[in-house]
Amino acid sequence: MTYETIITSKGTITIAAPLRKAMGLKTGQKIKLSVNPSNQIVLDSGTDMRAFETLRAEVNKKIPNHLKGLSGDSLREAAASSWVAGYHG
Repeated sequence: MTYETIITSKGTITIAAPLRKAMGLKTGQKIKLSVNPSNQIVLDSGTDMRAFETLRAEVNKKIPNHLKGLSGDSLREAAASSWVAGYHG
């Protein structure tokens, strides 16, 4: 997929809707840009929490229960409880 865009006087560019959709980019999302050794711009959209937890769930299906760690919800709850206990304790 190749699209052409124009750099505005303020240095901004528009990413075509089909590219945004293909990469799962959302309005307001932060992305990282870098230049590779071939002098090409590389766009890294990272992974959001929902995508991470979906991937984690798929990986966890292959791990025996006795070897699994905490779920995403349990991790957040444990972190919140720990923070509150440390802050107020």
